[in-house]
Amino acid sequence: MNILRSLTLGALLVALPFALSVGCDRKSGTESTEARDLTQKVTEAEKAESQARGVAKAQTEAMAKAGVQPGTAGIQLTEAQRSLLEVRVKAEKDNGTATLLQEILDRDKQIADLDTKVAKMRADLPRPVIAKENDNHFTMAVRYLRSRGLSDDKAKEVAARANIMEELQPGWHVYHQYVGGTYLTAVTQGKAIVGPTEYVASQRASLQKERDDSNLVATGLKVQVDDLVAQRQKVQEDVDSLQTEKTSLLTQVNELSTVSQAQKAKLNALHYLVGSRKQLVNDGLIIVPVFAKDRMGPRASMAKFDKDLPLESPNPEVIIQASDLGLKKISKVNVIPGSLEKDKHYSLTLSDDHAMATIRILDVDRLRNDRVVFAVSD
Repeated sequence: MNILRSLTLGALLVALPFALSVGCDRKSGTESTEARDLTQKVTEAEKAESQARGVAKAQTEAMAKAGVQPGTAGIQLTEAQRSLLEVRVKAEKDNGTATLLQEILDRDKQIADLDTKVAKMRADLPRPVIAKENDNHFTMAVRYLRSRGLSDDKAKEVAARANIMEELQPGWHVYHQYVGGTYLTAVTQGKAIVGPTEYVASQRASLQKERDDSNLVATGLKVQVDDLVAQRQKVQEDVDSLQTEKTSLLTQVNELSTVSQAQKAKLNALHYLVGSRKQLVNDGLIIVPVFAKDRMGPRASMAKFDKDLPLESPNPEVIIQASDLGLKKISKVNVIPGSLEKDKHYSLTLSDDHAMATIRILDVDRLRNDRVVFAVSD
């Protein structure tokens, strides 16, 4: 049974769609005669070997029942064993035992016939390449096609049309054939522990489990996620609206060549509003969400931003006095919109006694003709 041990086509070819693939070097997608022939040969070889394995297994069990030890070369009987069994069949008075011994003799001939059949089929198949660790099916296909005279670009083009397996496991047998412009490849289990079909099924099952686990987590967090997404969308809409307005105003500045100096100064300034954070919330000028940064409120119209900071002067800054707001001290200043980043667009410094806050503009272009609220907390 050396042939049966060396030829291990069966595991993959149980499901041909994973085992065989065709890449045609023609405009039509039809499979060539050579490709169909190889497909048929591999299929027949798989069926023959599957049958041979079943017969060999049955023979092993029967020989164990009959007390016959298989020969060192395999399952097939030696000449001495065959002669001894024939004598025992004739002399055996127990019909059950005689039938078992005769089955062993008949099956021995069947095994020999199957060995010959499988060996002939293997001889008609191309010699497989045994996959090693980290081998790549596409790379192997391109290398084979180049050995058949195709250029590197043409080999990649033809290989790309075939159903190449994403992963190869060490020990798998990879078959290649290129005849008449048709490239055919097959992957079988070889001497590996698991075949391609089982491997792909295992991978799919693993991905399915991961997806199911993720769905369970997603379901449990759905309410929270929906709320956060809605808030994010609202904030983004506000930012987009402000950005659109800013872009529109800057475009007008570029187009109006006769604009007055006062208007230019207005457009080149930061328009800001300073107030107590609590009072700003009460007046509807800002909104304080639960899971997001502060944002402009529905009453934050342009008219409310009555203070302008010219940005043409070096180091423009806004100074906030706690006493001007009726506060004893300043503990925190929230800058709105929240898209403005501290130490990138502006810097914030509090005096030692927290009676004054100094906000220096770092990114003049970002804040030009923009509206900003400075919400002060004591």
